[in-house]
Amino acid sequence: MRHEQCFCIFFSPAGCSERVEVHTERRGVIYSPSWPLNYPPGVNCSWHIQGGQGEVITISFRNFDLAESKRCSGDWLALTPTWEGESRLCGSVLPPPFISTRGRVWLSFHSQANSSGQSQGFRLSYIRGRLGQSSCQSDEFLCGNGKCLPRSWRCNGQDECGDATDERSCSPPPTQSQFGLCPFNSVPCTQAQSTRCLAASVRCNGIRNCPDGTDELGCPDTTCGKRLGNFYGTFASPDFFRPNRSAAAELRCSWLLDTQDPKPIVLQLDLQLGPGDSLHVYDGLLQRAEHLLQVLSYHNNRRPALLESSRGQMSVMYLAQPHSPGHGFNATYQVKGYCFPGERPCGSDQGCYSERQRCDGYWHCPSGRDEEGCPICPAGEFPCEGTSGVCYPATERCNNQKRCPDGSDEKNCYECQPGNFHCGTNLCIFETWRCDGQEDCLDGSDERDCLAAVPRKVITAALIGSLVCSLLLVIALGCALKLHSLRNREYRSFETQMTRMDEDFVHREAPPSYGQLIAQGLIPPVDDFPVYNPSQASVLQNLRLAMRRQMSATLLVASPLRHPGAVWDTCGLVSEATPLCWTPQDPRR
Repeated sequence: MRHEQCFCIFFSPAGCSERVEVHTERRGVIYSPSWPLNYPPGVNCSWHIQGGQGEVITISFRNFDLAESKRCSGDWLALTPTWEGESRLCGSVLPPPFISTRGRVWLSFHSQANSSGQSQGFRLSYIRGRLGQSSCQSDEFLCGNGKCLPRSWRCNGQDECGDATDERSCSPPPTQSQFGLCPFNSVPCTQAQSTRCLAASVRCNGIRNCPDGTDELGCPDTTCGKRLGNFYGTFASPDFFRPNRSAAAELRCSWLLDTQDPKPIVLQLDLQLGPGDSLHVYDGLLQRAEHLLQVLSYHNNRRPALLESSRGQMSVMYLAQPHSPGHGFNATYQVKGYCFPGERPCGSDQGCYSERQRCDGYWHCPSGRDEEGCPICPAGEFPCEGTSGVCYPATERCNNQKRCPDGSDEKNCYECQPGNFHCGTNLCIFETWRCDGQEDCLDGSDERDCLAAVPRKVITAALIGSLVCSLLLVIALGCALKLHSLRNREYRSFETQMTRMDEDFVHREAPPSYGQLIAQGLIPPVDDFPVYNPSQASVLQNLRLAMRRQMSATLLVASPLRHPGAVWDTCGLVSEATPLCWTPQDPRR
């Protein structure tokens, strides 16, 4: 079934997490950090391949390039358990297959903090299963001892079966067309009946790493600065193929490319710059700011750089700092539309590809022409990088959803599927991630040229925060009302008949007004009770006047009887302008 043939690939970022990556799948591939680029210094990674009881785990190395050190005390890859304990590996020699009958394997990778960062790392495949099988899956090979192995492991010069039955009755050594098994930026080396992939750092280093010396053929010119006039060629910085650069002085070199052709120049750069080193590429022969195409630095080492001029002239200036740990750059150039001898055109002036780049799972042509019609895939589909055997249609490429186990369908994207944004690093992200306040592209291009607006994530966070605050406010208000209700209920539980009467007495109605008493006939009305007039005194003053007049009338009747012979002078004030005085006379007069 299809699900029985799936792979588990762990692709490490530029660094590893502290936890152990556990692999329980039957088949899988494990890479060093940043593969296929050079692994970074100062990392520690761990993997655990877990099998069942009685199962045999077989590991086959496809690529291996770790910094050489005495007894592998610097950068190393360790595999356990073995009969001798821990097995440390380093260097650039491909290790033999690793077979464990204990049902489990631990892998640990370590690079020193002062590692040069110029080694590519490793890539391995594994499979687990029992011995004594009578049949295998369609894409597998049955060993003489009953072990099942991937068919691609047969006749590769490595004894993965353990009884060498996978290397019997093999065809002659692989031809040039089989060099596509090596990943991009590596050197294929034919040895015995297998193709060994060497790191790019061993090419043109003055040492024959391949028996036939192919790693030292066609080396570029490493002169510090030169004028190049061919329509294609190669050149490199003086230190690119040297193990270390110990120059105490600053290095400054310039190359002038003049193809004598009006068509543009396509320049491809393999960068190994050190911190502080820079590479300036200009459109034309004049090295001026207005003609500057791009400035490349240490941060551009992660991928090959591809630049294009507007016409058949281009200039390159290289600046290296004293004692720089970098190696500079290696460059190839050609007139757009022309190819190197032995290369094939991509079509429509889209570049060229070599025979070993054919069907390697990496799109060297923008249209994917170098990956079309590969024998391992159905018509209309493209292979993934490596030996996974997985294929995918063009509609599933560059849509930010990995179809290949190693994610090669999302690498080197010249165009993205609809609904995706094209990053400056030739990767694709979802269109909704653009201008959201968070850099999702490695170069931050998804957050450039954004309108001065609040990001959607901030708006979403604000809305969620306001909803939470509103909910808390409702809860607090409900708690306050509940507490008030409980307090009233508790207060009423202590009430008695007497307290209720007191409360009723305190809350009795106010006494009726003077007007209400007159209307009810409880008191006699005053005949000349003043009526409020805004032009006259206030109601209170009129009331006082009426009371005084009534009091004067009462005294007028009662005073002669109580005090004979007394003279009373009673004055009333009808208004401020009309005083009223009445003086009783002596009756004897």
